[in-house]
Amino acid sequence: MKKLLPCLLLILGTGVLQASIVESITFDLTVLHTGSTLSGTFALSNSPMAGDTASALLSFSDPADYSASPLTATIRIGSGTMTAYTVGFDPIVFTNPSGNMFLKNVDLMPRGMAPCTSFPCISTGGFDDGSPSAFQGSYQIAPATAGVPEPGYAPLLLPILLLSFFAGRRVIRAK
Repeated sequence: MKKLLPCLLLILGTGVLQASIVESITFDLTVLHTGSTLSGTFALSNSPMAGDTASALLSFSDPADYSASPLTATIRIGSGTMTAYTVGFDPIVFTNPSGNMFLKNVDLMPRGMAPCTSFPCISTGGFDDGSPSAFQGSYQIAPATAGVPEPGYAPLLLPILLLSFFAGRRVIRAK
């Protein structure tokens, strides 16, 4: 029983650690380069609350046009006035080497965060480049497209742990 309880807790704990809500964030950077976007995904807990943060690894659709790729961004869940939540981000800084003096050093800051009534969420927010703003744009929040599903390890671990438990007892009895 002493060996079985930790194994059981290990198996049951794998389901608790998986994120339930995976969202994508996409910034429209067409002002800088036609068709250009900056996008990534972030994971939220089962029941996100205002004040929660998540990390997102962002990449450019055309990385040759920018420096500092990929970028890490902090996504913030806030409380909305007309909706339950807002989705915003901390400032994101990168360089646009081919830009003029106003569009070379880009500092994206939220302007009108994306409102969400619940999660998963599909919404649009706005951003400015710097203050005063060199340009304005929009960003979209949407459920992440289904990629490779995160595996549940319990079905794989259970037979291995049970086999080692019973095989270990037989080795001990044989001595």
